[in-house]
Amino acid sequence: MRLVDLGLLYAGVGVACAVSLYRRSNERDRSSLVNALIAVPLWPIWAPIAWTARPEPLYSGAKASERVERIRSSLDEAVELVRGSPLERMLGRESAQAIADEAERLSARNDELVELLSRDEFDVEAASRRLEALEAARASPRVCSSARLHLENIRRLRRLAESEARALEELAALVSALRTELMVVKLSGSSAEGVDDIVRDLSAHIEGLRQATAEVGISQVAPVET
Repeated sequence: MRLVDLGLLYAGVGVACAVSLYRRSNERDRSSLVNALIAVPLWPIWAPIAWTARPEPLYSGAKASERVERIRSSLDEAVELVRGSPLERMLGRESAQAIADEAERLSARNDELVELLSRDEFDVEAASRRLEALEAARASPRVCSSARLHLENIRRLRRLAESEARALEELAALVSALRTELMVVKLSGSSAEGVDDIVRDLSAHIEGLRQATAEVGISQVAPVET
């Protein structure tokens, strides 16, 4: 076999691997495209790695609950630190409880969303394969459109679940930073300016969570009937 033929065969296998990897991706975005294109010249090395890699699982309810427990524990410590001091105006028992309640609400919502996405009818790979099968079979535009909408809704819900889990982690980090800053201020007698900044960040973060989660009602999302 000539060198040109070998080159064409190598490139052909690379292109086939790239197409297969891209079609296999849950999220067909820029990252998935780059991942697939890398397989064209480097398919003997890259393709096996990319092919066997599994998508990161959605955060489990147990992890969300652990974050809530960390938040409550940090808040309790912070409240005890400032009790009876001028710093108490920055983090009283009521404001700490409001933060903990918001974390609990977000955790419960995330648990509900993760449970929803664990159902067979919300499996993104199965929904993607079904859409491809319908398009290949030249199903009616209405049926294809319905299946496409269902797939996009699943992807949107996955992004929402991951975003909420990250938001909960960020909230835990902010509360932990607040506790540490309060400890430093109380023990060193330094300025409370850092505390004010963290409290403002916390308030803005919580308000953003409330607005974002109010825009989507999980109970209104259901599989599309076709």
